Amino acid sequence: MEEDTEYLKLPVEDRCVHKAWKARVHGYEEAKKLFNQIADEKSPEWNKFLSLMKKMVVDSNAVAQEKGLEAVLVYVENSAVAGKTVGEVMGGLVTKCVAAPKTKTKELAAQIALMYVEIEKQEVVMEELLKGTEQKNPKIVSGCINIMTQALREFGIKVINIKPLVKRLPALLEDRDKTVRDETKVMTVEVYRWIGVALSPQLTSLKPVQVSELESEFEKIKGEKAVPTRYLRSQQAKQAKIAAEAAEVEEGGDGDECDDGGAPDVDPYELMVPVDILSKLPKDWQEKVEAKKWQERKEVLDTLDQHLQGNPKLENGDYGDLVRALKKMVTKDSNVVVVALAAKCLAGVANGLKKRFQPYATACIAGLLEKFREKKQAVVTALKDAVDAIFISTTLEAIQEDVIAALENKNPSVKAETAAFL
Repeated sequence: MEEDTEYLKLPVEDRCVHKAWKARVHGYEEAKKLFNQIADEKSPEWNKFLSLMKKMVVDSNAVAQEKGLEAVLVYVENSAVAGKTVGEVMGGLVTKCVAAPKTKTKELAAQIALMYVEIEKQEVVMEELLKGTEQKNPKIVSGCINIMTQALREFGIKVINIKPLVKRLPALLEDRDKTVRDETKVMTVEVYRWIGVALSPQLTSLKPVQVSELESEFEKIKGEKAVPTRYLRSQQAKQAKIAAEAAEVEEGGDGDECDDGGAPDVDPYELMVPVDILSKLPKDWQEKVEAKKWQERKEVLDTLDQHLQGNPKLENGDYGDLVRALKKMVTKDSNVVVVALAAKCLAGVANGLKKRFQPYATACIAGLLEKFREKKQAVVTALKDAVDAIFISTTLEAIQEDVIAALENKNPSVKAETAAFL
């Protein structure tokens, strides 16, 4: 029987949605040729195919799907409107391509995702890939992790926001599927390559054997400088210029050092998941901190201290009542054990809020400096830690009057410790 080729008479975009898979294959191939030929990235021709991008990546026929992916890759690379398709196309890539049996299908899916990053749609790309790590199919999960690792390796942390990745690492490293764990291990090492020891606090929940395995991998790349190998469209002209200047310098001239796009320093605090301690305070907190027995006051502070262990990053909230209660215990309580513990907790809150402690800072400093008259070393040490932690959120100018007053204090210990703080 002679093959029906009536579809050849149809426009390319109609062939791409034809019920016969061979017609779609032909349509996708012609579309790819067309996408390579359109000289103007803003040509209205691109709009004809906008709604077809997802259909191409989720084609039910494996042969047609592969041809569709090839066409989509060229479309994303050359069309100014390609960014509009990122959400639906990435969703299709995650569900229908990253776990496909054919290697080429998986490779094309990764290339398309990375091309979307290049045209500055990295946030949506990473969001969809992270969603993919919550799928039940482990092949989809490991496929998404693999592409995220490639994106980080090629574009670096100035382009790829690693906070959401770091947040997912512990759960993925403990996944029941070995391939998922192995891919996550590779991604963890790649994250370490960019941020170094800033990653360590995020791995404390892992089993000791896992930490040991990762540390041995980290050791292999210690000191290695991570630099991007691929750039966003907006960066490419600048990088080409830098490369040309570097080549000239290499040929014999002196030149200024140029920005190689290496990894910026990362504050471990920025990677932490915020903790809500306010909701964990006992309902009778206020009564307990004012209890007559010092043991009861200490007990409620012990509970707070446990929540502040490991210097967690604290969730936004109104810490006014908590800070006032702690300050009162530091400055007024008659029991030195309670005073030291309250100062320790105050330091924990200040460290957990960093700059966000600023509204409470000036109200605390005067009382803490005045308390340096205390002779017990445990109290003095806790006070020092609290003052140092609070100072991060304020300026010397803001606390100038309190500092001057403390330096003029008749008590030599107050004078000495204030001077040491400065």
